[in-house]
Amino acid sequence: MKKDEEWQQEEQHLATTLNAIDSQLEILKNSTDENKEFVKELREYYVTGTGVFGALDSAEQVELTQRVDELVDINFQNIEKIEHLSKNRDKPYFGRVKFKSKELDDDFRVGLMGIEHNQEYFVYDWRAPICELFYDCGIGKASFRSPQGKIEGEILLKRQIEIENAKLVGIYPKDENLFDEYLQQILGRINTDKLHNIVSTIQQEQNKIIRDLKNDIVIVQGYAGSGKTTVALHRIAYALYRLRDLKSANILIFTLNEAFLSHINGVLPELGEQNTRSASIPKFLSRLLKLPRLFENYDDFLLRYTKSNKKVRNDIQTKLDLNIKTQISKWVSELENNLTASRGFRIQSIPISPKMLNKWFSSDYSDMAIENRFSLMAEKIVNKLKLKSNATAYVKIKDEILHCFGYEENIVKNYVKFCEDNKLIVDDFEVIKFEDALLMGVLKQRLKDMVISMDIRHILVDEAQEYPILFIDFLLRLFPRVAFTFLGDMYQQTNPFGIGDLRKIEKLHAYFGDICFYELDNSYRSSEEIVDYTSRIIGNPRHNAFRLKNNHPVKEIELPSSVNDLVSNLSAELKKRVGDNETIGIILGDVESAKVIYAKLLKLFDGVCLIKDATSVATGQIQILPVTLCKGLEFNTVFVVKNGGMFDSEFADNLAYIACTRAINELIVYSKK
Repeated sequence: MKKDEEWQQEEQHLATTLNAIDSQLEILKNSTDENKEFVKELREYYVTGTGVFGALDSAEQVELTQRVDELVDINFQNIEKIEHLSKNRDKPYFGRVKFKSKELDDDFRVGLMGIEHNQEYFVYDWRAPICELFYDCGIGKASFRSPQGKIEGEILLKRQIEIENAKLVGIYPKDENLFDEYLQQILGRINTDKLHNIVSTIQQEQNKIIRDLKNDIVIVQGYAGSGKTTVALHRIAYALYRLRDLKSANILIFTLNEAFLSHINGVLPELGEQNTRSASIPKFLSRLLKLPRLFENYDDFLLRYTKSNKKVRNDIQTKLDLNIKTQISKWVSELENNLTASRGFRIQSIPISPKMLNKWFSSDYSDMAIENRFSLMAEKIVNKLKLKSNATAYVKIKDEILHCFGYEENIVKNYVKFCEDNKLIVDDFEVIKFEDALLMGVLKQRLKDMVISMDIRHILVDEAQEYPILFIDFLLRLFPRVAFTFLGDMYQQTNPFGIGDLRKIEKLHAYFGDICFYELDNSYRSSEEIVDYTSRIIGNPRHNAFRLKNNHPVKEIELPSSVNDLVSNLSAELKKRVGDNETIGIILGDVESAKVIYAKLLKLFDGVCLIKDATSVATGQIQILPVTLCKGLEFNTVFVVKNGGMFDSEFADNLAYIACTRAINELIVYSKK
């Protein structure tokens, strides 16, 4: 590109911005060093120093300790900012907008973080209100909402700026053309199985989702590769920026397995935020129910279901159906009606009669859940008698009350009784099965209005199509004042009891607040050839490819008759690709098949790894895994072996769609003739 006036102007602005960053870094480093020395002096003074009247008194010690803590906190903040500035120095911004209004005449840059020095803004954080102009508006009349109100004006110029290693590489017109040259280049460089930030290429339909903070529940349904998870993580980063009292620790992400967390855990740090809390259904319910037992994970549940007989399948279906709530309500109501104190007790010579206990239970606290009533009754007695050692007295009195009513606060025993009364299968619960864990949680919530000790204000549920609607309903009731983001793709459903179409969540919204449903149709992951192929699997032509054709048509190969022949064929294909340092995924029907192929290829190639369960860490260029663990992952080249295991299940087409959409540039499919 010729170094015209605009290029020279941009180079000058880049140089000025880099100088501002270097000045900031120097100031921060000097401040950090000075604070370290000062903290060292204060600590020595604490040990050996004396106050005004001799040795330091307690007030002076407290004041000194507080000052040390303040300086340490400031240094932590400085170090974080130094790391973030250093990371962004190579690419401080990616966009430019020239905007003119009555209030503003601004030519500003958009970047991953705001850069300001001596009260002059060189780059605006992509989440700042003014940056909506970059993402949502074209040349001409435009507006954005600032803290002072709506600002209307005109965009005179929009540019996509490409910077690499602190050098200006390219300047591109930023328009509404879908096949944008800059975005095509960015997508063409992706050859990793990790998610990265997309702040420089956020599309208008994605930006609406990211910046929607007015709805209590946001539902995003989109095809594989449409950027659902990436958009949701940017949505979290945006919320953390705009809602000043929101912290990463206030956010909980639900994932199907731990393997997915390693895939996404780099995005928020790239955006300058800390990673959030995370949990799977079994992990969450284990903490909630506080049972010292193993909980079955999601993948083992799916495998068990596929191998179960009709009776067991019907039992699982009953336990995970939303209608089970009616049976639970009926059972709890009958339990409540039958609970009566048959005797009283004495505390410090004061009698607590059964008549008094029954009045409190059936009248005074009748609007409370059963177990909450017992807690309130114990508190009432402790407070009324003004007993000392309240905690000990409370436990003792509550135990007495429970004995009087013949009730035991044991969720496993209560659940067993519920199952027996409703003719549902009961086992020894050495390992608590997926469906039993969820239903125990629902029953526990009905018996006791549980209070979650975690300070959670936003929950993100990934792969929501796989979660039973019973769990989603349970979650919404458990966190009634929390914002939710649900992500999913109905064509990636593999759980026969999953919600599937995320629009079903809208039916629950009447008592859960404002809700908004978004749909993403474009795929940014795979080439046009791959998207056309996967669209035919699900029979949906609306699955649109953003990437252009790359002259790598999908290759279909007849499945060899023996494992050795399959390995031989795979080996020949792998030899053509292993020198490129691009990720390769080999996806099979179950973990047993994956182990067999892994053992054989390990002898032939370096950099081969097996992902056998949710805790496996993906290392190496060639990753071999069962289809149940491939969701959310992506590879430059994918080999799909459609034989046995989950590929013989009722969700075979969905699983084939999931496996094939992991491919970015090349897809090879082995299937029976």
